[in-house]
Amino acid sequence: MKNFSLYTVLLAVTFMTFTACGESEAEKQAKLQAKLDSARIAEQQKIAEMMAAYEDSVNAANPDGLETEAEEDSAPMSGSISESGSYVVQVGAWRSEEKAQSFVDQWSDRNYPSSYVVKTGNEETGDVWFRVRVGNFETRDAAKEFGADLAAEINSGFWVANKD
Repeated sequence: MKNFSLYTVLLAVTFMTFTACGESEAEKQAKLQAKLDSARIAEQQKIAEMMAAYEDSVNAANPDGLETEAEEDSAPMSGSISESGSYVVQVGAWRSEEKAQSFVDQWSDRNYPSSYVVKTGNEETGDVWFRVRVGNFETRDAAKEFGADLAAEINSGFWVANKD
């Protein structure tokens, strides 16, 4: 019986030693974060290589320095944006203000002087939307013309709304 008790205690000590020697939760999280960081860096490098290859091919196809499609895209679109118009082009609505603002921030290098986010809805019920809008237009037709050009450029829908 003494041997059985001794073996049981020895087995328990051995088991606790092995389980105590494993990785802690912090170590597991650090390893996972390192893997994610490594994957993100590799993906960024791949994207940078693809962009460089694209720019090289554009430069090779356009050796005379003629205006490229990317330069044409930076030109203002049709439809005249005014400062006091009563119509706007709405291109999306999100539940997250960050997502809506990031959509507007993507346009910072383009000629959209009046892109902004409008918050609408009822906070008490949680029904809040963040609308992304562009411009102030004098006429509905000018807004529709601009919206059609913009929708074709960003591959999205649009609608004309009254400025609230």
